[in-house]
Amino acid sequence: MREYNFGAGRPDPSSFPSEELAKAAARVIAEHGTALVNYPDGSGYTGLREIAARRFERSEGQAVSLNEIVLTSGSMQAMQLITEAFAQPGETIIVEEHTYGGSLGVFRGRGVQMASAPIDGQGLIMDELEALLKRLTDAGTPPRFIYTIATHQNPTGSILPLERRKRLLELAKAYDTLVVDDHCYGDILFRSEPAPPTLYTLDTDDRVVYVASFSKILGPGVRLGYFMAPNDLQGRIMENKRDGGTNTLASMIVAEYFRDHLWEHISRINTIMKARKDAVVEGLATHFSDMAEEVWWTDPPGGLFVWVRMPDATDTKRAMALASERGVIYASGQGFSPANEDIPYLRIAYGFPSLEDIQDGVPILADCVKAAQRTAVAV
Repeated sequence: MREYNFGAGRPDPSSFPSEELAKAAARVIAEHGTALVNYPDGSGYTGLREIAARRFERSEGQAVSLNEIVLTSGSMQAMQLITEAFAQPGETIIVEEHTYGGSLGVFRGRGVQMASAPIDGQGLIMDELEALLKRLTDAGTPPRFIYTIATHQNPTGSILPLERRKRLLELAKAYDTLVVDDHCYGDILFRSEPAPPTLYTLDTDDRVVYVASFSKILGPGVRLGYFMAPNDLQGRIMENKRDGGTNTLASMIVAEYFRDHLWEHISRINTIMKARKDAVVEGLATHFSDMAEEVWWTDPPGGLFVWVRMPDATDTKRAMALASERGVIYASGQGFSPANEDIPYLRIAYGFPSLEDIQDGVPILADCVKAAQRTAVAV
């Protein structure tokens, strides 16, 4: 059976630069192979940290010290280390009311309590966040940190406006809490207007930790992420990093390739992603045209996901089962709910499937959602 995989956020397989990476591997092994008998530096391979610094300076217009950058085994290791450093089991953190399931898994594994902050089409709603901070503080459970995906939010794709970003930092200072800025999707932008500065860029109070990854533009299989943090915060995070160091060989190869190809590669990825996002949105508009008042979806300016609101009458589990029977894979709304609630949403990841898969798979998905509508029973 043919598969239409809209599940995980991954780039197009054809965009993976196999030949270039093979050449890069040959060069670095020939030149630096003997260094691999040593354990990695605690912060990771300097060459890849330099790429991360260049990436940040070009996108943010602000230099960052290499001392602030620590490589990790994917962004999930960074999230785990941050959570262990700042939140003990039973303590409270704030998350967005719909947010990345991988991070939710880390938080649940740590045993922290998650308080959900309402969001709208532009991200966190500041008045609601302020009210939540006050309630938690008054109840004697002040949050240890606020976790946000301010740019290309997962799953909604929203971009938090500049004024809200500034207000978020003001509230964090007023309530003496930290902010974890998950910026893993920041490079994937479809419009000419840049996204607002990151929270890490705007921070003047040393209370933001920035998380990023090379996975979304290269591939999750390389397992290379990183975080940036001021010295005091970084020291606390590093207390739990006991893995012997992040893979030096993988770091060398990726750094060698990106040294000359980073922005060319990002441009190519963005072109591919925009075409596929447009195909998803067009397909949804066509095949849900008869349910225009009951179904809506996002049309994100970047990132990897389209977030779809299904009718309240949808049996979400039946919709997923029907889709699976026909080869369509997607992420259920429940996976993005901090309370693990069965909510009438689904997420379409458009980076991995081909344009043909999108054009053929979206109509099947629409059929399955329509077929999963509950019928009211007369009493």
